[in-house]
Amino acid sequence: MPITLKIIKKPDTYLETEIITPDNFANKKLEEIKNLPIYLGNRKMKISDFFEVYDDIGKTVSETTINIEGDLSRVQRIGEKMSAGEIIINGNVGMHLGNSMKGGKITVKGNADDWVGAMMEGGEIVIEGNAGNHCGSAYRGNWIGMTNGKIFVKGKVGVESGAWMRSSKTYNQYPILKCGSADLYLGVHNHGGTIICEGDCEGRTGADMASGQIIIKGKIKQMLPSFKKVEKIKEVQTPIGTIKGDFIKYIGDFSISPKPTGELYILEN
Repeated sequence: MPITLKIIKKPDTYLETEIITPDNFANKKLEEIKNLPIYLGNRKMKISDFFEVYDDIGKTVSETTINIEGDLSRVQRIGEKMSAGEIIINGNVGMHLGNSMKGGKITVKGNADDWVGAMMEGGEIVIEGNAGNHCGSAYRGNWIGMTNGKIFVKGKVGVESGAWMRSSKTYNQYPILKCGSADLYLGVHNHGGTIICEGDCEGRTGADMASGQIIIKGKIKQMLPSFKKVEKIKEVQTPIGTIKGDFIKYIGDFSISPKPTGELYILEN
């Protein structure tokens, strides 16, 4: 049985809950978990002020599963920097889910707000609904966003998702973002990430892209003129397997380099 948190009081402003991770819950007694600190604005509270806590406890980090019930749309930073274990959210969740995450898995059976998996370093996040803006991106002022791990969003991601993604062949790190559809600037400033969009993109996809790959199975409403059509191909090789189809391959973004290595693939419809 997982450790279960059920929200019993909706916060009147955003609730900061970076303490909610398997790393912080593992090997703790029930009363210790209830008394862990969370913040409502600048007010220090404890988990039991907003959540009922019950069920299994006392496991190692990798064995710890946290199940969270209720409307968490004003609850932020769940899963921050988690390294192992699992979090299951049965509803909608607020901003900064899994930011700087290093391992483990988070599943959201609803929608997630902005900055899902920001600057993520490993692990897996699954959003069964939509995700907000800047999914898998870098925070403002940073030039390195998601460097490893996987984010799967069944619905739509917001603007500037996958911004500043960066891979490393040396360390065998290949960040993956897969979504159902996307808003503007998907993969902006991409530096090696793999982005797969099952549906349509609003436009300006891959702006300032230096390297990496973006695969679009739908349509791009506003195609950037700084991408050059190269050839038609039947399959695309990605770090998570081969994607087959009648694709048109483009190279870009020529607005930032005379010899860019970014690859944009669009399925012929």
